[in-house]
Amino acid sequence: MAVEDWKRNFGVAGVSPYETTRAKRLGRWFEWPILFLALLIPFRWYFEFKGGLAPEVLLLFDWIIWGLFVLEAVLVGACVRDPLRYFRENWLNLLIIVTIFPPLWTHAPLPAGLRLVRLLVLVDVFVRMVRIINRFLRRNNLGTTLLASSIVIIVSGVLISAIDPAFDTPFEGIWWAWVTISTVGYGDYVPVSTPGRIFAIVLILLGMGLFALLTAQISAALIGRVGEDIVEVEREVKELEMDEAAIHLHLEQLERRLERIERLLEAHLEKKDQAPLDKGSGDK
Repeated sequence: MAVEDWKRNFGVAGVSPYETTRAKRLGRWFEWPILFLALLIPFRWYFEFKGGLAPEVLLLFDWIIWGLFVLEAVLVGACVRDPLRYFRENWLNLLIIVTIFPPLWTHAPLPAGLRLVRLLVLVDVFVRMVRIINRFLRRNNLGTTLLASSIVIIVSGVLISAIDPAFDTPFEGIWWAWVTISTVGYGDYVPVSTPGRIFAIVLILLGMGLFALLTAQISAALIGRVGEDIVEVEREVKELEMDEAAIHLHLEQLERRLERIERLLEAHLEKKDQAPLDKGSGDK
């Protein structure tokens, strides 16, 4: 099963890349406030079970979450070309809107087991987070660089644990390689043998290069995002220019039709005016 088919079946397809520019932009914009609310949802549930906040505050927070999902459904649904298809491929959002409706939990309290239904919000948020991270990592092969860095860290950690007596387990070596490459250097694990220190020098130099490469790729990815926004704006301008040209062409066609109708009407009136004269001359 393809990834896109999996997303459609589970109702998390999002806005199609073939949709209008406005719909795609709105879809991306709504991902961020919902992700921000995702950080607050666990705290909201904590205070619900442990106490500490007034019920009115918790209810207000519930209305904000519910309203944000409704606003996204309404605005994005109004901008897509086929709203029915959009809601069919994103049925999880509609299910969330129904299941987290605040009066459902205040005026008609449900059994504790059904409270797990609200975890659907976290499922939707998790999918959005994965979508954002995947979109970011695909730019400038950033994901490939992170994968290569992870492999270097794991291999270096295993090697240092084998050649230096200061490391008892491969996990300690991996931890040391991680803090070394990231230039943090806590100092809780330090090579004590000459081969271990030589290996550490090589790893430090390699870590400096990897860190610089990651920084450059992240900067390029952010700059590329700005470039994509500029391209989208230029595309919208071209679409507006094409629409304007089409409108002008349509107006010209209407003017020609009106001129033709006017000529036909004038010819008809001339024939009508000449008809009585011809009839009068014939009677004579």
